[in-house]
Amino acid sequence: MSDAHPFQVGSQISLLEDWTFSVEKSRISDRIWDAAGCGSDPDYIAANARWRELIAEKHAILERGAGPRGPVQLPTDDGGWTTKILAKEPGPGDKKRMKVIDQELNTLWEPMHRARVTLPSGTVMEIALVTPLPDFDAGFVRFDVTSTTHPGLQTKKEGGSLSNGKRVFLIRGNQFGHAKYHAVKP
Repeated sequence: MSDAHPFQVGSQISLLEDWTFSVEKSRISDRIWDAAGCGSDPDYIAANARWRELIAEKHAILERGAGPRGPVQLPTDDGGWTTKILAKEPGPGDKKRMKVIDQELNTLWEPMHRARVTLPSGTVMEIALVTPLPDFDAGFVRFDVTSTTHPGLQTKKEGGSLSNGKRVFLIRGNQFGHAKYHAVKP
């Protein structure tokens, strides 16, 4: 897409074919994360499993170290931070391994909080927010799914199990370059 975005807040679009995009786990899309099947994305599961392995290895290195070091801030399984009070100074080989672990943890950060979602053809979405950046591709778009045949995202009114209310996703503008859609309401 170009620098100018094709949407206004309140615009509605309908998908002409299935569209797969990445959604970030955030407070905005938290309500429908599980309903959309984000927790079962294989890349998301693998990244979280690898994160837990690396954190466990890092804790083990600090426990078997050579001597007292003092408090150390360490990432936790869920992406938060904790203070390890009795951490020990790692040995020379362990220091190199700790650097490798930290680099891998950095690369896992984004996949650990992102998952793919596929919305079926015919899904209608209303644009709720477009960030006012000069480059639409770098900005964010928040949209509300107003009508869909996706089984997890159907509301009780539509015969599904999701409580009635907004079904909101926050994505980067560049992901719309892969969607085939037409404007229902400009």
